[in-house]
Order: sequence, then structure tokens, then C-alpha cells
Amino acid sequence: MNKTKIESLEFDKVLALLCDFAMSDAAKKRAIELLPIHDEKKIRRWLNETTEACTIIEKSSSIPVNSLHGVEQIIALVDKGYLLTPEQFGFLATFLDSVKKIKRFMMKQDYHAPTISSYAYSLYELSEIADEISRCIRNNQVDDYASRSLAKTRNKIVSIEEKIKAKLAQIMKTASSYLQEQVVSVRNGRYVVPVKNEYKRKFSGTIVDQSSSGQTVYIEPKDLNKLQDELLFLKVEEELEVQKILGQLTDLTATYKQELLINIEGMISYDFIFAKAKLSKFMHGNEVQLQQDEGFQILNARHPLLGRDAIPLTMSLGNEYMALVITGPNTGGKTVTIKTVGLLSMMVQAGLHIPADRTSSFCIVKNIFVDIGDHQSIEHSLSTFSSHIRNVIDILQKSREDTLIILDEIGSGTDPREGMGLAIAILEALYNSGAMIIATTHYSEIKEFAEKANGFQNGSMDFDIETLQPLYKLIVGKGGESQAFSIAQKLGMPASIINRAKEISYDQPKEERNITPATFKRDNQKRQKKKAIQKDNLSMITYQIGDAVWISQLQTKGIVVSTPNSMGEMELLVKGQKMTLNHKRVKPFIDAEELYPEEYDLNQVFDSKDVRKKKKMMDRKHVEGLTIDHIEE
Repeated sequence: MNKTKIESLEFDKVLALLCDFAMSDAAKKRAIELLPIHDEKKIRRWLNETTEACTIIEKSSSIPVNSLHGVEQIIALVDKGYLLTPEQFGFLATFLDSVKKIKRFMMKQDYHAPTISSYAYSLYELSEIADEISRCIRNNQVDDYASRSLAKTRNKIVSIEEKIKAKLAQIMKTASSYLQEQVVSVRNGRYVVPVKNEYKRKFSGTIVDQSSSGQTVYIEPKDLNKLQDELLFLKVEEELEVQKILGQLTDLTATYKQELLINIEGMISYDFIFAKAKLSKFMHGNEVQLQQDEGFQILNARHPLLGRDAIPLTMSLGNEYMALVITGPNTGGKTVTIKTVGLLSMMVQAGLHIPADRTSSFCIVKNIFVDIGDHQSIEHSLSTFSSHIRNVIDILQKSREDTLIILDEIGSGTDPREGMGLAIAILEALYNSGAMIIATTHYSEIKEFAEKANGFQNGSMDFDIETLQPLYKLIVGKGGESQAFSIAQKLGMPASIINRAKEISYDQPKEERNITPATFKRDNQKRQKKKAIQKDNLSMITYQIGDAVWISQLQTKGIVVSTPNSMGEMELLVKGQKMTLNHKRVKPFIDAEELYPEEYDLNQVFDSKDVRKKKKMMDRKHVEGLTIDHIEE
């Protein structure tokens, strides 16, 4: 799985969510680096771990998983021979307490979660280290009673400090006139009093420091020299004893290095497993079925990043058909649909629950190949089409059985006819490789190809023509339409323009679409269409072959094939099909003179595409065995 595939299917965003649910940096790192695998046994174990963790979360609101703050660094320092600080031993004590709690907690979950509860048996409580830290360290400091020597030294320090304070109080009282203020401070580790600069020679003692203005000097009274020297000696003795105690604790920790590493790994694993369970609860996920070599059967699935508001997706792939071609209008949800299939497949193979019915089943694919979005490379000056094709070429080279291929708007970005042909050829080649394929397209020809080709199935995104809103629901077995004409008509586009657009799109061959403006010059004189009036005083309009008429009941246009007979019935060409209607059911729309150039061959309109193609071939050369069947009217 390369970065492009992960980002195209937004698997990285799912991992970012998973990372947020983890507590320790190590578990967060494991979440970000999680990738799909294709080892069925391991996938089943990962999925089961997530399921059991979900069961525990449902029954217990608090899981004693520690953040592991600083613990990994502590072990690394011990391994390098560094002396740990009291604060670091405080972190270690918190960690050992969490190990003790999670071990006892998980051992009680044996009935609900037999697999992950068994992991707790490998954890070590390490009571010896925990008890020793508790005895020696208090409030991130070495406790007075960590050793007898330390307690004795600190008692002496307290006694000396009390004597010093008593003498200082006496000095400040008797020499108050010499002092700048009645304050005792410590400078360079010595107790001093602030003496006015003009009295510094009259005050007995040693100058230790002075103020920045020079008006105050800080003097250590002479009577305190001996006491302060003794205090300094005791402080050094105290520090040596503290270092000795910390060294003993560090050595004890080092002897349990392996057990601590196992505990760290166990806590990271529990942190990661419960992060997966929290993600499952957040997404309303379920463990789905693994069915090797039986394709996908996805039931009521939602895109994991769209939440409960997403329209459920139900579809299958790789069983009755190997390729699904989805058509439909823009913004209808085609891209989201194919991304959902790929993303859910990746999540399942990464041991994650997915937001779908638990009866859904997924096969294991060895790889997923993706071509979604604009891969234009400015650096290499590639066009959008070129970069897509390079990506597809790479997919063609790697496509084989047990792979899932996801293609968005295949063949787009170039001449429509050439793009359509290229898209069909690519789909055929991918299908022949044995891969499962899900692709989107705008080409109606690809939809027609999928209807006829073995192993292919059409799909479309539902669309509400009344509200002009996509419904984001996949309908399998039915090809979609672009809805361009319907949307334009609904928004108020003139009917004449829409009908002409339909005529260009569906009724005329490609050659007629490129007629130059010069061929459309009209005679300035228009003939009158109304010529006679029937005996019943109803208006009778005379029609010519080729006139366009409007059929109200069908809300569409027809072309006159034959004029009304004695019964008033006339033959019309409607959307490529001939039908008979009474002249009273139609209205004049556009005269033939306005629709076609002078001397235009109307057979171009009435002949089928197949007949037009044969005539064109016959015009160029004699084709042995080529005939055109003509039915006399």
C-alpha cells in the first residue's frame, strides 16, 4: 500500500481518528502506521480482538490503560547506565500501578473476552520495585526515611538551620540601624543580611554580594561562618546519600529490564486494541465476515467519515459479476461509493470494524489499485489525461486475481469517442486479468457495453428529477443517465433548445453534428402553413414530411414521416421510434425548411443508424454481400 492509494481512499483519515483514541505515543504511532494485511489468520485475530474490546467497553466505562508517560525513556536510560531521577521513579511507579490494575481487570474479563484477557497473564506486577519506590520516593523527592543515614543527616541539617535562623534574628535586632531592610536572604548558598553600603566596614562579616545600584551589600555575619560551613558539609553528605539511594533503585530497575519491556509492550497492545474498539463505537461499526475467494457482499454500509447521515450502500462484487460500472450525474455520489468499497476493504484487512451490517462479507484481496481524482503532475508537465493513463498502465501491469481495482471516470479527459473506446479496452483487459473492478463513467457506450459483456454489471446513482437533488443511493442492475436534459428543462431552458440538443445527441450521426453555419442559410420567403379548413370549422393544418411537431401528451418532439391520411392519422419519428398519432394530438413546432438545409436528404433523419452506416459504405465503394432491406409503406 503506497501513500497515494491510502490518501485516495482516505484510509489515512481513518487512521488519524484511530490515533486520537490511543493514549500512549507508542500506540498512536502504531495506529498511524497500521496497514492492511492479507494473512487470513492474523486478520481474524485482529478483528476478534477489536470485538472483544468492544464487549468490555460496553460493560465497563473505565479501562485502566496508562499513557506510559516517560516509561520507555526510563528503560532506555537505565540500559545506558544513567541514574534515574526521583521524578522518573514517580512515573515508573505510576506505570507499575497501572500494570497491576490492568492485569487484575483483564483477568476478570475471561468470560466476555477470552483472547485479549489471556494477554494479561504475560504481565508482571513487579511488587519489589513498586514497593521500594513507594518506600524511597515521596512527592517526586527521596524520602527522609529512604535510609537511616539520610534521616540522620537531614535531622542535623534541620538543627543547624534552626541555630542559624536564631542567630540571624538576634543580629537583625541588634544591628537594625545598619540594615537596608529587615530581610534575610541566601546568596551563593550562604545566609546573608542586607547592609547599607556606608556601614559595610562597621558590620562584622564577609561580603558575599551587592545590589546592582551599589547601595546595598550582602554580608554573611561573622558569627554564622562556622555554622554555615557545617551546614554546607551536611548538604554535601545529604546529596551523596540521595545519589546512593537513587543508584540502588536504578540497579534494581535494571535487573527487571526484560519484564518491564514486556509490560510496556503489553500496555501498548491494550492501548491500541481499546483504541480500535473506541473507533468502532464512534463509527457504529461491526465485525464482518471473511469469505475467502467469494467476493464482497456489502450490506447497509456507510462511509466511515460521513457518519450516520450517509446513505447506506448495499452491493456485491466478485460473485455473480466481477466488474461493476456505475453511471449517473455529477455530484450524485459515484466517487463516494467506489471510495467506500475500497476503504471498507482496507479497514477489514487492517482488523478494524466497519459501519456495515455484521452479516456483510468481504474477501481478502492481495492488493488494491486506485485511480481517483486529478493526478496531474506539474513537476513533470503531464496533462491530467496523461497522468491518469500512466497510472492505469501501471495498474494493467500489476492487475491479477485477488486484486481490487477502483477507477473513477475512466477514459475521461480526452476526445469522447476515443476515450470511450480506450475505457472499454482497458476494462476488458483488467477483467481478463482476473481482478475485481468497480468503475465510474459518464459514457453511455460503456453502460451499453456493461449490459452485454459477460462478468459485467451496471449500476447507477439514484436521482430525484423533481427536486434536482441526488439521492446518493446505488442501484445495481440499472445504468444511470447524466440527467443534463432533465435538469436543464426543470431549470427553465427553452424546450426548442432541449429538443434540438436531444436531436443532436440521439438522432443524427456524428457527421451531421459538424455542419457549418453556411449550410444553414434560410430562404427569406416563408410559406404559409395553414391552407384549408375542415367542414366542422375546425382548423386543419397542412404538414410536410420533415416538419417538427410537439406531442403534448408525451412532452416531447416528433418528426413527420408521412402526412395525415383520410382519417387524420400521421406517422411520426419519436426518439428514434416510429409511431402513429392523429393530427389533432400534435401541434406545429418547427418547419422542415428551418430544420434542414435546402435539398437536404431527409432519409438521413428517418433511416436507422445501421442503414445510414451501410449507405455511407456503399457511397465509398462496392461491398460484397452488403444489402439494405427496404419496406414499402
